[in-house]
Amino acid sequence: MRIASAICVGDQPAVLAAELTHQLQSQLQGAPVDLVVAFVTIQLAPAFPEVLATLQKQLAARSLLACTAESVLGVDREIERSAAVSALAMSLPGITVKPFHLAEDEWADILGDNQVLRTRLELPTDLRLFVVLGDPFTTPVVQLLDACSEEFPAAPVVGGMASGITQPGQARLTINGNIYSSGLVGVGMAGPLQVDCVVSQGCRPVGHTMVITRAHQNVIEQLDGTPAIAAIGRMLEDLPRKDREMIEKVGLQIGRAIEERKGNFGRGDFLIRNILSLDRQQGHLTIGDMIHEKQTVQFQVQDSHSADEDLRLLLQGELLLANAPTGALMFTCNGRGTHLFGTPHHDISTVRSVLGSVPVAGFFCAGELGPVGGRNFIHGQTVSLALFR
Repeated sequence: MRIASAICVGDQPAVLAAELTHQLQSQLQGAPVDLVVAFVTIQLAPAFPEVLATLQKQLAARSLLACTAESVLGVDREIERSAAVSALAMSLPGITVKPFHLAEDEWADILGDNQVLRTRLELPTDLRLFVVLGDPFTTPVVQLLDACSEEFPAAPVVGGMASGITQPGQARLTINGNIYSSGLVGVGMAGPLQVDCVVSQGCRPVGHTMVITRAHQNVIEQLDGTPAIAAIGRMLEDLPRKDREMIEKVGLQIGRAIEERKGNFGRGDFLIRNILSLDRQQGHLTIGDMIHEKQTVQFQVQDSHSADEDLRLLLQGELLLANAPTGALMFTCNGRGTHLFGTPHHDISTVRSVLGSVPVAGFFCAGELGPVGGRNFIHGQTVSLALFR
């Protein structure tokens, strides 16, 4: 396996495509290219077909997957809201790369029966990973991720939703020269491939775990037998002053345990979701997820320090389990970057500081896809990585 990454900045598409190709070829040293995953900022959307056609032709890539984005990242830089292209090129001997496009008018049939999904994708049995890029306006991503978790449990889904757009029809997605403005494109990867997924939700827990004792849909009525808002108030009273001040500044989020049977919960065991509203009269809490009684939850806080700490700890944990990866795809939230950290290049610098000078490419998403607790989810304010070994 050989993996190369490159990123180029500028508003001249032909120049960008030529320079990107040159950088990737120099790293690959003549190895055949089985897959290119590329990201083009929305400023270059009119030249999207030109840039990618040049890239695929000059690299003789067997498969090319790409989308438009608000911002991109690659090598050691994050280019936010400026014209740029980033790409990861992979030589994968012995690996099967199966491209696909799922159109907007197919969802009812595909998601109505998991067997239809399997038949439609025509994937090998030794599937290891999905990499997908979708249009956020026309992709029922929650239902699709649930179906993939059930039908392909050994193949996590990583990727992101195209960003930098405000209405349907603005996204650009491509797989092998076919360009779409809706639906979802992706590849399934099968064979002797080791891929480890890291999903950093950027939060740290505060207080103690609680059990939902009364709820309906996405409304928590009681926690530990107490009205939800009263339970939050008691938790806040017991927190250190520093934590209370931070919560006043950035607010609270909530995590629900993915695997209740585990019992001893820690970092990575919770799916983080937003708190949407508080009904102080009823004492209820509305969150951005469907929940039910007897689920374990813990409140969370996200600030730049917590986000940095979470990503570092998860990456350091990866190095304890295996050698540094050969390359990585990285999908980060468009609410991170300078919005969260105040300085550029934070997340990609963190990845390289822990993993070394591994080839990396990715983009800032309108929703990041990645597994937590063995199931696939869409996230916000998250970094999702696929580490190839």
